[in-house]
Amino acid sequence: MTTRPVVPALLAPLLGFAVCALPSPGAFVRTTAQEVEWKRDLRNPIRAVLDFHYNRPFSADVLESETTIGHIYCLAEKGDICFGGDYEDEDCLRPVPCRNPAQMRQFMDGLERAARRRPGDPYAVAQAVYGLARLGDPDRALEVARVCEGVRWWCDLVLGMAYHRSERPLDAEGHFRMGLLGADPELACRLTDITYLLEGRDEETYEHLPCPGPGRTEFDDRFWWLSDPLLTAPGNDRWSEHLTRRFELLLHERLQDVVEPARWFEPGAIDSIRRYVDEVTRRGFPDSFDHTGRWRSDVASRYRFTPASLVGDGVQALRYELEANRWGEGYTPAEYSPFHSVPGQLARFMDGDSLVLAVSADLKAAPINPLQIRFIATNGPAGSSVGLGLPGGDLTPSFTTRFAAVPLVVAIEALDGYDGVSRLREGVMPLDAGPVMLSDPLLVDPIGGELPASRQEAVDAMLPQPWIASANEVIAYWEVYGLRQGQPMQVAVAMAREGAGVVTRVLRTLAGRSDTPAPVVSWTEEASGPAHPVSLTLDLGALDAGSYDLTIEVTGPDGAAATAIRRFRIGER
Repeated sequence: MTTRPVVPALLAPLLGFAVCALPSPGAFVRTTAQEVEWKRDLRNPIRAVLDFHYNRPFSADVLESETTIGHIYCLAEKGDICFGGDYEDEDCLRPVPCRNPAQMRQFMDGLERAARRRPGDPYAVAQAVYGLARLGDPDRALEVARVCEGVRWWCDLVLGMAYHRSERPLDAEGHFRMGLLGADPELACRLTDITYLLEGRDEETYEHLPCPGPGRTEFDDRFWWLSDPLLTAPGNDRWSEHLTRRFELLLHERLQDVVEPARWFEPGAIDSIRRYVDEVTRRGFPDSFDHTGRWRSDVASRYRFTPASLVGDGVQALRYELEANRWGEGYTPAEYSPFHSVPGQLARFMDGDSLVLAVSADLKAAPINPLQIRFIATNGPAGSSVGLGLPGGDLTPSFTTRFAAVPLVVAIEALDGYDGVSRLREGVMPLDAGPVMLSDPLLVDPIGGELPASRQEAVDAMLPQPWIASANEVIAYWEVYGLRQGQPMQVAVAMAREGAGVVTRVLRTLAGRSDTPAPVVSWTEEASGPAHPVSLTLDLGALDAGSYDLTIEVTGPDGAAATAIRRFRIGER
């Protein structure tokens, strides 16, 4: 393990790397929008191109296959290229494409011609860009997007979609934000809506926030701050993916007027459309059916970057589940993956009015060889950030850094040379204030058998994560604050298995003294000053594998008490 220098303050500049902060949608004051008839039906020439393609018969080889082998679902998990590259042809068969190559080329050429002949027609350009990107030619889609000569804000939205599908999300983000600046407020609200990504109280709260309105903007900004896949990288590609999906849904809605106009009038059609919007917002458009007959998009939707915890519960409850389930929210970045979550150990200490954070990460828990390792702490979507570059190749980095005592999101992000990413991210709150205060217990490797005499010695040997494999001993280090030198304190230490009672036969020594094993070990000692360090060796040899809580309680001379808990795990990783 290695020790890094202390970062002096929350307002310090980033060290070793730069984080580019684009303004949030809420940072813009919308001007009077130029009108775009974004609710109207499609008109010539783009309607004629779409109508001819989607309402023409399938090719003869498809019809012949249907009579000989029957209908077979296109299964992405079996490596099938589904729908001939176009999910509107969902009735096609698995062994052959729905459209032959000549038909596909004809369609794509027709889309481009319609856009170039009518660059001022909002839907001609947008539908052409949408179709070309959907059919696998994002570079051509981007070239068509650049011919847009209509209302500027609409052209920015089209360019945002094109750049994102061309795997240039930072360019996409800039165009999306400029597009939202001038957009029709109703359309801007529709594109930025995150209702389908929320659950429980978050969803209820969000549905009652008027749009446009400062409450909605504040919620959006906080949600996307917590959902940014990489806080140390410029921009937020998960947000540009969301805007792309929402804009494509608007275009898809118009496309359905051509492809399946009767669908809108069938019983239950509105509920079906609502479910479709929900699923596409969360996972993107389908690329296959599975064996149940339901569509899915595993290629586009492997990871869940939005928090699994509720935004309204604050950063103290922050929790992620990166592996998205099949029907849950998900997104796979085009520029980097696979993406791994790694464990670590964080402990809070005080130094005057500042919060000092000891941080470590176990990068060996992910199958990547990091070339770049970065640390960041940020106190809000538009707040201050502190960054620190760490040496690449250090698989168990450990360091301390200083902050203002405010709620923070902290992260270690490691990237290898093949686009693989490992990430540790946690919410950190200031220590609970009181007459007596405790730091978090820090678990330390008992190298050499000596107890650490200072915080720095403890940090130098801190475990990369609170998980002990086969060792019989571990050291706990913590600090007591708020007492004057010489004042007595009562210290009580207990160990309990998660969901069980207090564990016996755990504590062996305290600063060189032997203690008889007991459910709770307590003693009295005098404070050495306003920050009093304590080290303790824990004997874990008799414990079974599982999760345990180390609980420390300190009571001052006036009866004021403080408690700190460290949960750790015993067993093979």
